[in-house]
Amino acid sequence: MLCFPKGTTGASSAETAHQTRVWQKPAKVPPQYPPIQSIRAQFTKCDNEKGFIITSPNQETTMKLQDNSVLVRCDGFYLVSLKGYFSQELSLSLHYRKGREPLFSLSKVKYVSSIAVVYLGFKDKIYLNVTTHSTSCEDIQVNGGELILIHQSPGGFCAY
Repeated sequence: MLCFPKGTTGASSAETAHQTRVWQKPAKVPPQYPPIQSIRAQFTKCDNEKGFIITSPNQETTMKLQDNSVLVRCDGFYLVSLKGYFSQELSLSLHYRKGREPLFSLSKVKYVSSIAVVYLGFKDKIYLNVTTHSTSCEDIQVNGGELILIHQSPGGFCAY
């Protein structure tokens, strides 16, 4: 399909050369929303003082870790996935705010494979709490310990 500037017919090359306009690339349109907030973190080591140590091997994540917690910067619904296999039975809970009920709470388990959609707010901090029943936390080995958060409702309040 040929497009001609307004008022041209494309009849002759002399006419179109006389009426030629300079076409410019359209300006880049900024994205409507910032990148979706998400993180894929691992927990492979347990410390008697801090519980499971949360690390993120990918430095390019949009959510950050601070003081062994995942920081929530945007209000909204989040997909939360927690999984892992443990060398011994333990009790595990996933928290988002001090003084509130945990998102997940499991007693005397050797594995976890949980997924939920929860509402989180700005300044919430996601952290793991672990209680061992017969040994110290440092003696527990973890295989496949993973915590994933993905923001499901972009466009709400975010603070960067």
